[in-house]
Amino acid sequence: MNVITAYLETMFGAYSPTARLLEAKAELHTMMEDAYHGYVDQGLSENEAVGRVITEFGNLDELAPQLGISAEIAPAAGGPGVAAGATMPSAPHARAAAPAPVTQEEAEAFAEARRRSEPRVALAVALLVMSPMPLIALATLTGGGAIALDQQVGVMIGLGALLAIVTVAVMMMVRRGQLLEPFARLTAGEFTRSPGVDRWARQLAAEASPRRTTALQIAIGLWILAVTPVLAMSLLAPPEVTQAWIGVAVAAMLAIVATGLLVFLPSNWAASVAETLTQAEGVAAASDDRRGIVGVISAFYWPLVVVVFLGWSFIGGDWGRSWIVWPIAAVLFAAISSGLHAVERYRANRAG
Repeated sequence: MNVITAYLETMFGAYSPTARLLEAKAELHTMMEDAYHGYVDQGLSENEAVGRVITEFGNLDELAPQLGISAEIAPAAGGPGVAAGATMPSAPHARAAAPAPVTQEEAEAFAEARRRSEPRVALAVALLVMSPMPLIALATLTGGGAIALDQQVGVMIGLGALLAIVTVAVMMMVRRGQLLEPFARLTAGEFTRSPGVDRWARQLAAEASPRRTTALQIAIGLWILAVTPVLAMSLLAPPEVTQAWIGVAVAAMLAIVATGLLVFLPSNWAASVAETLTQAEGVAAASDDRRGIVGVISAFYWPLVVVVFLGWSFIGGDWGRSWIVWPIAAVLFAAISSGLHAVERYRANRAG
């Protein structure tokens, strides 16, 4: 705790010790001390806890709006040549006013909106992944003679189903965007951090972390096992059966991949909220773009695989071998997902 005390003395030492600044220093000392003991209780060493507290609270310029001392530190912020009570430079040389700080009430409302809307996002992404299923199944079933229907008719029906599913998924994403619209300034990073909100957000993410880790492990397992129906069909079934029913196996594989997304994406909300609320001003928008990256990749990855599959099948007329695209794509997707998780863990460890 002597380190925190010395840190505060250094932080406030550049300013005249007015009554308001002394009060703010005492208030900040209490908050940092509470945060320190909280991290020690979580199992961090004393040095780790002190480092985390100092990093979390930042500098006095960032804390001034929350402590209500912006006016007190403004003369000193102008530099040694600015006397107390002197007029600060006018625009465009004056520093722009800082955005309003995020309040605890606003943070909790944002977290609740994310918690409620995340399953909607997961379902929308899962629908995008599953959208090619009718097309693939009907194209191979009609092409292999398993269904007494012209192949072109089957493809047209499958395309219609694909477009209908994509339309529903897009409408769900639009609706989710409307739910989060009141919190646009948070997702855009147009706010200043609040120490109390920082601690609350980190605690929220820590409480949800075990469930998120378990969900990710289950999802990765499903993505790896997704290739099983295709491999079983290609290795165990006779060639004539494989040609007709391989599309059904591929559709089952996509359903398993979508199930993995439905398991993982809803569990990511707390970590996303914490990352948004604990970023420095102007950085939250960039970090928000990285969230749910598995879902974003899925939305583009699997339709691209469909294009490759259909192009090979129709142009090359090789329905008997084009199915190999799907097991390769499934293994590659699992590798990408695992790699992204490893990068995320590495960044989290460095930040900690």
